[in-house]
Amino acid sequence: MSTQRVLVVGAGIVGLSTAYYLQKRGLQVEIIDAGDGNNNCSFGNAGYVSPSHLIPLASPGIISQGLRWMLNPESPFYIKPRLNSDLLRWGWLFKKAATHGKVQAAAPVLRDLMVKSQQLYEQIIHEEQIDAGYKKPGLLMICKTEQTLKHEVELVEMAQKMGLEAEVLTREETERLEPAVKYDMHGSVYFACDAWMTPHQFMKLFQQKVAALGVKIHYGQTLTKLVRDNGRITRVTTQDNSFEADHVVITAGSWSPLLAKQVGLNIPLQPGKGYSFMLNNPPKMTSLPAILVEGRLATTPMQDGLRFAGTMELSGHNHDIRQNRINGIVKSIKEFMPDFRDVDFSTVKPWAGLRPCTPDGLPYIGGTKKANNLYIGTGHAMLGWTLGPVTGHLLAEQITEKKMSIQSPLIGVDRYA
Repeated sequence: MSTQRVLVVGAGIVGLSTAYYLQKRGLQVEIIDAGDGNNNCSFGNAGYVSPSHLIPLASPGIISQGLRWMLNPESPFYIKPRLNSDLLRWGWLFKKAATHGKVQAAAPVLRDLMVKSQQLYEQIIHEEQIDAGYKKPGLLMICKTEQTLKHEVELVEMAQKMGLEAEVLTREETERLEPAVKYDMHGSVYFACDAWMTPHQFMKLFQQKVAALGVKIHYGQTLTKLVRDNGRITRVTTQDNSFEADHVVITAGSWSPLLAKQVGLNIPLQPGKGYSFMLNNPPKMTSLPAILVEGRLATTPMQDGLRFAGTMELSGHNHDIRQNRINGIVKSIKEFMPDFRDVDFSTVKPWAGLRPCTPDGLPYIGGTKKANNLYIGTGHAMLGWTLGPVTGHLLAEQITEKKMSIQSPLIGVDRYA
């Protein structure tokens, strides 16, 4: 029997993880990616591996809060006004998903995915000897006001009920846990279950390990056509190549719906632009990563500096840098971190990436009825880095065993069909 061939479309953390687990199971894998392998959404993120992120983007109160934010050009959230049928449908589905009941149903699924993915990261790092600064002493959620801290108690209680390590800390307790930097805060929430690393370093080394296993990675290849015959994808073409495979996996992030539409598969998804930048020589280096809650801003101590990442901008498929979004990030830093108020941020080099956001905040993982050899792994929103390995592992299980070890209709690819 000949070796099964798999073509993976997209070389971010999800695509690389999928190829890694399939190749280790004895399949012959190739990856195509439109970019150069150095600047997709897996490189500029906050680097969190966070089982604590139990609340999906679509949650109660987010719509009214988002409308208020939209009145502020420097707010963490922005939707570019435009008449677009996909965006309008996405918004309607988002509103339907933003209920207490839907959040309660989604949280256990996200917990299972995130806990498993963290275990897989640790296994990969150990077995492949990848040094990307992985650490697991936890994550702080810094709350500027008493009202915000009280609101976060609900998340702490939910996390504790699901077996995750979480606790509310006073200002004094937070300062003892994080003595390296001062925060203007009322208190914090501490998730001891969370970890972080330097994502661009991990990606560089993981690419090398995946290639060393025998996976062929073709950069600069833009998918132009999925050829379907008798319910199967028989060929994939790019601008200058043609690929045949027994199985095709789309892990192309925010571009996945554009590709899936070629076979009549509609997966509602919007690209949510996030921004980040590094301070290579910060006045103080934090010892723990922290989310500045009211500012919706993440800070991460990495191997080559301190990264700040945040904002959510729904403005289509573009990487345009909006200076007012950067101004909003800088404003939040100075409001929360007194040691950084005299820093000159004018020379930072902003990065932008498109996070694939589903209406219900849950990813699409698995096969589809539209083609019996087509599989999808996308829609992770802000959890793409956290959920990369588990998504690849589940897709490898689906392809080789016809069944995933974590199953739920809430992550089904055809759930909006």
